[in-house]
Amino acid sequence: MFTQLNINAGLAFGAFAIALFCFAASLKRNLSRIQHATYLIICLSCLVCPLTGIAEELFLVFGKDGDGLLWLFMGSEVLFFVFHSFLAPSFGLYVLSLNGTLVGRRKRLWLIYWIPCMIVELANIANIFFPRDARPLYTVTVGEAGNYLYQRGDYMFIFYIVAALYVLLSLFAFIRNIRALNARKIASLISFYVATLAGVVIQFFWKDIKFEAFFESVSILGLLVLLESDTGIINNNTGLYNEMAFYNDNATAMAAKRKYTIITIQSPDYFQYLEMLGQTNYNGIELLVARYLTTIVKSQYVYHLSNGAYGIMVYDERQNDVDMIVQMLENRLAEPFGYGAIEASPRWTITVAKVPNDIEDASQLHYLFAGKNGSFEKKVIIRDSLSLRFIKRRSKIEGAIARGLRDHNFKVYYQPIWDASRNKIVSAEALLRLIDPELGFIGPDEFIPVAEENGTIIELGHWVFEETCRFAKNNEIKNLGIEWLEINLSVYQLPEKDLPGRFLEIAHRYGLPPSFLNIEITETADASNDNELLDRIQNLVKVGFPLSLDDYGTGYSNFTRLIKSRYRTIKIDRSLLLSAEQGPIGKSVLSSIYKTMNGLSFRTIQEGVETEAQKNLILSFGAQMIQGYFFSKPIPGDEFIEYVMKFNKIKFIA
Repeated sequence: MFTQLNINAGLAFGAFAIALFCFAASLKRNLSRIQHATYLIICLSCLVCPLTGIAEELFLVFGKDGDGLLWLFMGSEVLFFVFHSFLAPSFGLYVLSLNGTLVGRRKRLWLIYWIPCMIVELANIANIFFPRDARPLYTVTVGEAGNYLYQRGDYMFIFYIVAALYVLLSLFAFIRNIRALNARKIASLISFYVATLAGVVIQFFWKDIKFEAFFESVSILGLLVLLESDTGIINNNTGLYNEMAFYNDNATAMAAKRKYTIITIQSPDYFQYLEMLGQTNYNGIELLVARYLTTIVKSQYVYHLSNGAYGIMVYDERQNDVDMIVQMLENRLAEPFGYGAIEASPRWTITVAKVPNDIEDASQLHYLFAGKNGSFEKKVIIRDSLSLRFIKRRSKIEGAIARGLRDHNFKVYYQPIWDASRNKIVSAEALLRLIDPELGFIGPDEFIPVAEENGTIIELGHWVFEETCRFAKNNEIKNLGIEWLEINLSVYQLPEKDLPGRFLEIAHRYGLPPSFLNIEITETADASNDNELLDRIQNLVKVGFPLSLDDYGTGYSNFTRLIKSRYRTIKIDRSLLLSAEQGPIGKSVLSSIYKTMNGLSFRTIQEGVETEAQKNLILSFGAQMIQGYFFSKPIPGDEFIEYVMKFNKIKFIA
């Protein structure tokens, strides 16, 4: 018996030490989160139960009727069942908080959840008021030798039935919303179930050895190590949860099919104020903004995202308050934030998106920060569901791009370029088109920005380049009088390693000299102050590819850079032509551009010519080449061949 006491005491002390460590560690967590607060309750239960177990062993072994400790023994048993009864529902709540089922739910659901546990707790307290020999749950009696004996009553099964219900509920929630859990959470919870069940099974076969509490403590230690660490998800400056936590929590809530509202607050002036104020002062401003946000929404639902952006998640219990929250945000953000002698008054964009109406899955979250913010005539602008329709559209376009690459739904069209001096089609611009079986025709103004954002532009760029080379080789378009082809290059392709080498390899494979393929870059890219970007552009020239400057007149290129870049052609943007039609100032500007370009011996192409009057106007300015609907819209390759043969009066290709 003394050996048994040593074993049980050792297990109890071990369980107590582990639980004490976990309890102390959990006090350092952000207890505003249900997950962490529930874990603290679990630790507390695992902390108290071993202590009462030690007391029970001492009473059973050394206690005698004459000691007068019977009520103390009974009190320790009551205390044990009070805390042990909290263990199963607390763990169930822990699972529900991990998979997003109960986070932010209305208070009545919490009440319903705890009713069975409260019934058991009341029964546990009421049990001591029954006569000693008639207690329905458990009692402590005195044996023939005068020692204390612990006995279970006829209704003790109530404890186990209620505990089993909570365990089954947690298992059901675990399995039902397993998609809302990542691999680490799944492995951790399975380990907890297995370890706890192992303790119960061992306890069942060896009733006199108290294994159960020890295994429970080991289980919560595993949860502490694997799930209870906030490392990497807290913003060090504001103490709020960061971008990683924001995306993880939204992914969990969406997988659990929760309906809630996301509010994001973003300042487009972030870098401007960071440069003006310095990092220390701006950190102070950020801290003030964070503190204000936590006065209107619980801190567990507020996130500090990157680059002057914040996120708020509004669940069921506050859904009716969304308009009020937005109004409070608008009023406060319109006012300056003061930090010491510094006062900052940045502009803000508040975006309000409902899940799943506006956002259906976590992959769409980054669209909350996309799109134009408007003219900012007000200090704070608000974007709601009406202005967020582009989110679903962009998501569908992403799917269309993926299908297009997989099913060959992309096509290259060609728009002829006319030479005024020879009255012939001498070139064409290769233009990418997407014809999706589900969405129909999708314009490049829609799918190109999406492809640039998700990285598929690199694959598309190579495909267009190779498809254009294949078309030129297979149709011997040089024999049609085509002297070169224009191929657009996105600025997002430039960081690709050895891009000139890959283009050169493709051109050589189809027997085309690099000089036949003009690489079009936008004026915005040319005007960049990024020296590395400009060097990458010039690397294309070094291997033999000529350059065309697209959309001239919309950016900030200067003549010095134009001369240094050695462009083969300068494409004048259509907006300048429209301005020239509207009045004398526009005419003067466009006329001066052509005079300067001709004086510098640049070859020019006027874009967007649609009428005879526009054609005659720019010809009067000295335009050399024209591209536009007046001659032809972008057309498939076979139609382009027919058009050029007819226009250039070629009866057959040699």
